[in-house]
Amino acid sequence: MAEEKCEYPTVSSLFDQFLRLYEEIDKSDLPTNSDELQKKIKDTVAGLIKTTVLVSEVGVFSSNETLEELSTNSIKFLLLPVLLGSLTLKRTNIERMEVLRLSSIYFRDYITRCKQYGLTDVDLPPEPNNEDQEDEDDAEKKRMARMPPKKGMPTPQELEAMARQREDKIRRFKEKKAMGEQLNELKKALENPSHDEEIVRNYHIAMVKKFILDCLEELESVTMERNMLAEMAAMRMKGTLPDAEEAPKPKPLKPILITRDAMQKNVFGLGYPSLPSMTVEEFYDQRVREGWFPDPRKNQNCLQDRAAAGPDMEREALEREEEEREAAEERDDPDKIAHEREMDEWRDTHKRGWGNTYNRS
Repeated sequence: MAEEKCEYPTVSSLFDQFLRLYEEIDKSDLPTNSDELQKKIKDTVAGLIKTTVLVSEVGVFSSNETLEELSTNSIKFLLLPVLLGSLTLKRTNIERMEVLRLSSIYFRDYITRCKQYGLTDVDLPPEPNNEDQEDEDDAEKKRMARMPPKKGMPTPQELEAMARQREDKIRRFKEKKAMGEQLNELKKALENPSHDEEIVRNYHIAMVKKFILDCLEELESVTMERNMLAEMAAMRMKGTLPDAEEAPKPKPLKPILITRDAMQKNVFGLGYPSLPSMTVEEFYDQRVREGWFPDPRKNQNCLQDRAAAGPDMEREALEREEEEREAAEERDDPDKIAHEREMDEWRDTHKRGWGNTYNRS
């Protein structure tokens, strides 16, 4: 218990720091694929992962407690999975299908945890299986089942599902708007130095509920994109879509989730492989194999050879030019002799400076 009291404020301040960075990234005007923003996203993800590990070590959450039993300062830690899912969705240095898989795990964990504390009553559909691991016939049946009928009007069941989906979106939009107004009011109340703990608690709960609505929207988009990429992969297998450039599949990453005991905590690792490093020569050879750079063995006049030769190559070129000129004189080249005679005759009939009317002295 003494150790928890010592570490807990540190974990809280660490979370607040990376929550501010998350908000800066969310409001940034930089392109998502810019190096500056991607570095900030990567650093913030690493910080949130560290915070998640510390929260697990401290043992903030328990599987048999209610929202009322959570301390006011603990409620905000529920946001860790959704923050990681949202930032992971913005990463561009990971294969897109892997990004969607990781984000889905984080979002679903967030909804499940919030439901355990009675903050939402949403029932999530089961996680879809990876079609790459299924039999081709089964994958085709599922793909055809998802496709709308080619002819005729929608069935009554489809119309009912569409109407229900539209009502859910309208309801969530209204809830999100009301939640935003509530958060603004609570934030103003927090600026009052004499605010009590109840204001802080209500603010944290409102934030969690607001992110639930955001999370559900993100999950819908992630599911649609995953289905689309899966169908494109199935079309490539059938030859109806050109194959994309083959690239080695990276090792699947492990999401970092909040755990409830030490045994569970030891199972999870950071899951982020170290970045590969290579020398300049290895990088050039790799680009040659990929067709980006010319092969110096096939192109003897490439820039790489010229740069390696340095001034010796330039000196040799001048010497060859001088030798060719002397050789032409020695063998009395008719063209060269005629040209020199014409120049001599022109000099005899034209004085130096003749024709220069602009700077006439």
